[in-house]
Amino acid sequence: MNKPETKKLLDIIKGYYNSQFFIDEYVINAWVDAMEPYDLDDAIEHLQTYLKERPDEPPKPHTFKQGLYTHEEKMRVKKSDYTVECNLCHRWMPYGEYEEHYERCLDIQYLINVAKEKGENITRDYLEGCRQEVINALLNKYKPKKAEIKSDNNLSKWKRVQEKRTCFKEILYEKLQKLNI
Repeated sequence: MNKPETKKLLDIIKGYYNSQFFIDEYVINAWVDAMEPYDLDDAIEHLQTYLKERPDEPPKPHTFKQGLYTHEEKMRVKKSDYTVECNLCHRWMPYGEYEEHYERCLDIQYLINVAKEKGENITRDYLEGCRQEVINALLNKYKPKKAEIKSDNNLSKWKRVQEKRTCFKEILYEKLQKLNI
């Protein structure tokens, strides 16, 4: 909230606590500092809750803001409230963690498939326990060389994995837009 919005909130509070709530420049500045990262509409809505809980006690800026969320916090809460299932490993997780998980899961699935074709045994459990640097090193190790491209379709598999990532992200984005997330 900026200073005019904060003054509007203070005027509303003054309407409820007329004889107990005094507004001067010091009070305004204290509230502006405390309420800067919050939205006016959220603060007015929060005031209604505050009035029900403490009808005889005028709010103070340091306690009043405790029930409010910044825009970033609201987005984080919104994303974490929405859970999704990974279609590769079938684990459920908060949406906020999904994109990073899905990228890693795609890499792990690719590595398992390529290792199996080469006769090596790499398990999902092993790869999930590895740091990302190890996964990246294995991806570079198994990335098809030009000589392998002619003998089989490794490069086309690699490209298909990359295309699936892009396509899936577009589909997920469209679905989230429909849900207003």
